[in-house]
Amino acid sequence: MKAERSNLRVAYLLKTFPRLSETFILNEILGLEKLGMDIQIFSLKRPADELVHPAVAQVRSSVTYIPSLGPDFRLRDIFALLLSHLAVLLTRTHRYVAAARFHFGQPGKPRLKDFLQAGYLARLLDRGEYEHLHAHFANVPTTVAELVNRLTSIPYSFTAHAKDIYLTPPAELARKIASATCVLTCTAYNQCYLADLAPNATPVRLAYHGIDVSRFGASQPDAPRGGDGVPLILSVGRFCEKKGFEYLLEACRILKARDRLFRCRIVGYGELQGRLQTRIAHLGLRRCVSLVGKMTQEQLAALYPQASMFVLPCLVTDNGDRDGIPNVLIEAMVSRTAVISTEVSGISELVEHKRNGLLVEQRDARALADAMETLLLRPSLRSRLAERGRETVLRRFTLEASASQVHGVLSSLLCAEQPVRTQAEEKVFAAAF
Repeated sequence: MKAERSNLRVAYLLKTFPRLSETFILNEILGLEKLGMDIQIFSLKRPADELVHPAVAQVRSSVTYIPSLGPDFRLRDIFALLLSHLAVLLTRTHRYVAAARFHFGQPGKPRLKDFLQAGYLARLLDRGEYEHLHAHFANVPTTVAELVNRLTSIPYSFTAHAKDIYLTPPAELARKIASATCVLTCTAYNQCYLADLAPNATPVRLAYHGIDVSRFGASQPDAPRGGDGVPLILSVGRFCEKKGFEYLLEACRILKARDRLFRCRIVGYGELQGRLQTRIAHLGLRRCVSLVGKMTQEQLAALYPQASMFVLPCLVTDNGDRDGIPNVLIEAMVSRTAVISTEVSGISELVEHKRNGLLVEQRDARALADAMETLLLRPSLRSRLAERGRETVLRRFTLEASASQVHGVLSSLLCAEQPVRTQAEEKVFAAAF
């Protein structure tokens, strides 16, 4: 007999919450809450950033930060971790021993930190308040979720994105898929890859990221772009290799050599900031290219309409890292800003070449410069692509559509039969406290 629930409850396991670069997770949580899902957020790390999106204040879910043996651990964290492990050991001795053997018997260097955090979360979830665990990212959060499942039998699912998919060894990914009840991912490209790894036909569902369109696109199609008459080329993303910013800088150098008038602003932060700043100076672009730093969604929503175009030349790195469909492309398109990107991963599922944007080959600065020059010289094409881009987002990439997809998948999992703890286990668990 299937369980009946008036309120669907799920534990959400994240690596860090909130995180400025993970607006897609924030949007998903807000969307699920609007649909009536009761979520408890568990975060493996505390955020390092002081800057957060204002929408974080709208999240109704409480956040539990799981103690860790990270650089800032405290003695009471060790005590809490050990107490939790003792409780799980007493209530589920065989499972605990088997989970420890499983984890520390894996190839590579299994982390004690992951096992300790899994034990802490297992103790919290074993109280019976939540009967399903959903993790975001196939790497560390799903490692912890997999261990919680082995410690408690609580079923788990996970959402896989980009870096976590293609930098995780296929054998490990296949194992995690096999023990999950369901896997979600944000592009059809990822879906095909993961489905090929699913050894026991674990369902792999597609759920595109969605954005709150009410925050973007307030300007009219004929609104002026920029305030000084100089076309603005905008880009947004973490300063890491897969975003392709070095090719954007080279394309800007080519445009400058062609005597094209423009300004380029790159919003973001990350490990390559120093290198990009040095490159800007070396190419003689200081007067027309600037690195802006961090911005919230609200700040970006005001900036997109000022841009003549949005450019993000994503690429696949040598180690396989790549993007899925960057949210900033969706935000720019719904803001009626023409976009240029590359045919990498799932981007072509959003951007159709010459219909709602332009696509070029990755790592080709000259082709990128040509596309940018085309949009600079042809404002009518720019406007046509921008309008079609907004239509695409409104049709397929809204917060409501995304949340509905995820809600449907999780609801079906939560309404399935769940294992129930025996009375004997309940007595031992209660005695442990």
